[in-house]
Amino acid sequence: MSRSTGFACFASALVTALLTVSCASQKARDGLAFDAAPLFGMVYDEENQPCAGVRLSVDGSEGPLSDLRGRFVVPDLARGEHRLVARKDGYEDLAVSLVFLNRTDVLHLRMTSFDQLLGMAQEALRDARFSDAEASLLRAERLDPSDAVLRYLFALHAYKTGQFSAAVGHLAAIMSAGGKQPAVLLFLADIYEQNLGDRAKAIENLEAYLVLRGDPDVEQRLEVLREQQRTAK
Repeated sequence: MSRSTGFACFASALVTALLTVSCASQKARDGLAFDAAPLFGMVYDEENQPCAGVRLSVDGSEGPLSDLRGRFVVPDLARGEHRLVARKDGYEDLAVSLVFLNRTDVLHLRMTSFDQLLGMAQEALRDARFSDAEASLLRAERLDPSDAVLRYLFALHAYKTGQFSAAVGHLAAIMSAGGKQPAVLLFLADIYEQNLGDRAKAIENLEAYLVLRGDPDVEQRLEVLREQQRTAK
């Protein structure tokens, strides 16, 4: 084979290789160029557990429901920007903006439940992170403002931050809703006696407590308060 013939064969092979690479690159680009494609996603809660039964809406239109494993598919989603909202009873609504540019994208969502917000508030109160506790309680309040545990935690937060009258208000709200629980009555008695100096109210709540639960220590405490009240007169 002559040198010129060899060079011609090499040049031909090089051109063929370049064309193959160019076609492969174009094919890859074409795979990303789409008008609409399914968007796959998963919903988890704050404890990284799958969140089933989440109703999704896309750009204001009703969308899919997450399955038992928290998975969902938005079919034929147009390429570009979208607004997605996830809703489930007992959970905070979650709204996200997304830009769908790659058909291989997978959307991961995290939602927070009412109970998880209460748990976050309890942990913050335990660690004296009062601002964090209040933020979690306010978020939970938007989901269920009348919940007795929520109101008790609000009372505990108010008590720990020196807002004793506010604490009484939260506990009274529990009582008004029919939550006449021993722990609430004892908490009220403590605040009235030790923080607000209202012996009569303390006695009233201790008496109500003993109607629900026998307790020798509380009986003794009640007798001391009654004696102090008689002496004061």
